[in-house]
Amino acid sequence: LGIEQEAAEAFIDAYFQKYSGVQAFIARALEQAHRDGYVTTILGRQRRISGVRAKLGRMLNQPEREAVNTVIQGSAADLIKVAMVNLHRRLRREEMEAKMLLQIHDELVFEVPDAELPHMADMVVQEMTGAMQLDVPLKVEVAAGPNWLEVEPIPATASDAPVNP
Repeated sequence: LGIEQEAAEAFIDAYFQKYSGVQAFIARALEQAHRDGYVTTILGRQRRISGVRAKLGRMLNQPEREAVNTVIQGSAADLIKVAMVNLHRRLRREEMEAKMLLQIHDELVFEVPDAELPHMADMVVQEMTGAMQLDVPLKVEVAAGPNWLEVEPIPATASDAPVNP
């Protein structure tokens, strides 16, 4: 950040004060890693974590960062996989021509005929926000275009009333 350590510490303190649940989440992930030797994603997938030790001040060692990041990134992967399965089933059930082509981290790429685009945009928002019941809202943005250069955001009416408030 290019700032003095005291300023960085004040920034971190303010962050944890504003988002108090983050510190509790980190503590739970580290507690599980210490106790069980693994951490668990939101759908119960486990990843072994070796070398976890007690936290020294604010600094986490590599296995501790791995434990916390595994829960976050692994749970995000769980969520998008559920959304993908649900979207695939709906595409088949509704006999749509749209095809799911690719997943890139937290994005899904589809090939969609123009006539199906409004319905598909709503469907993506519904299935991604409703994939799991969470304590936090999920924001889903939909964009479309003939190629990567010309992609533009499109409004989805479903985004006005999220499934997962």
